[in-house]
Amino acid sequence: MLVDTHAHIQMRQFDSDRESVIAVAEAAGVWRIIVPGTDVPTSRAAVDLAARYPGRVFAAVGTHPHDAATLDTAALETQRELARRPGVVAIGEIGLDYYRDLAPHETQRAALITQLELARALNLPVILHNRESHADLVGLLREHGAGVRGVFHCFIGDQTMAREALDRGFWLSFAGPVTYPRNTDLAEVAAWAPLDRILLETDSPYLAPQPVRGRRNEPRYVEMTARRVAELRGMPFEDLVAATTRNAAELFALPMAPREEEPECASLTP
Repeated sequence: MLVDTHAHIQMRQFDSDRESVIAVAEAAGVWRIIVPGTDVPTSRAAVDLAARYPGRVFAAVGTHPHDAATLDTAALETQRELARRPGVVAIGEIGLDYYRDLAPHETQRAALITQLELARALNLPVILHNRESHADLVGLLREHGAGVRGVFHCFIGDQTMAREALDRGFWLSFAGPVTYPRNTDLAEVAAWAPLDRILLETDSPYLAPQPVRGRRNEPRYVEMTARRVAELRGMPFEDLVAATTRNAAELFALPMAPREEEPECASLTP
């Protein structure tokens, strides 16, 4: 009963086998996939996928900081309309990225503020991207994020950064990097973070876990991340899966499947 809370399976990397990727993930026990947008076209594609796989695939709509300059009035209104469609559970992927700097910082900040306001108006959680921008992101959440909750997706910081996110009422989501041997700070956070405030994701097609590093990532590989987080926490894999699934259902208001339709968590062979 795993949930991949962040997988860009609407992207071109999956054009040749998207249906198979979803089916294989389900067979491997990944019973819910959240597909975030990064601009209007990818948000629309995510919504279309959610409509095609109701109850299995869910969408988030948003404009990524790389594409912040595209969030004009027309794009925002389209995003607002898409966010009201069935199967949409969040505003995202939004946030700040001062690493690649593909949009001016002020443009990124303005886009983030606008989308925080949209999330508040629609009572939806946000999916936050945060790269080399933590101080500004936390500051903007403090100033403009009242009443908004959500997740720091693909969290890669240390305990200080984690505490600041948690103190703002946000969840932490762990992806492939937590399986990489040299990420000791991140491993410490995964071991320490409150069990009721953590999520799992792949960030497909990026950041494949260590056993399949270098390959295209896909939702079925979220099990590898789950096993590593369970190991770091010294708890049974099944208990970690149950907790993170409950957390995802709570944050994103996902329907809980009847017991008879819940697939078994199959062990994966890379």
